[in-house]
Amino acid sequence: MDDTACACGATNTLQNEIDEVNVAVSDLQNLVYVQHLVLSERMKNSSERDALITLHYALSDRLEALDKTCGILTDALFGTFSPREDSGSATRSVASPTPVNTNIVSLD
Repeated sequence: MDDTACACGATNTLQNEIDEVNVAVSDLQNLVYVQHLVLSERMKNSSERDALITLHYALSDRLEALDKTCGILTDALFGTFSPREDSGSATRSVASPTPVNTNIVSLD
């Protein structure tokens, strides 16, 4: 196998890995949507509201960072780096969520 074939094989393997991560990002986006629906229903109970909102935004922020990283990796793979339009600025950092002090009541 020559160097060109090895490079193409490595590129294809890396692209497959990136594609798998993109599928995982899509699955997480679906989970965020379902979580948002559940959050909308549970907002009536104020003792749970702050904790649920914090968790929702923490997941959303981490998902956005992961999605942005996938775009950067894909751009690096093909040598065409540019900030992704749908993910905002490539230099934007994701803030840590603010902890919420609340008592969580088990639903069991």
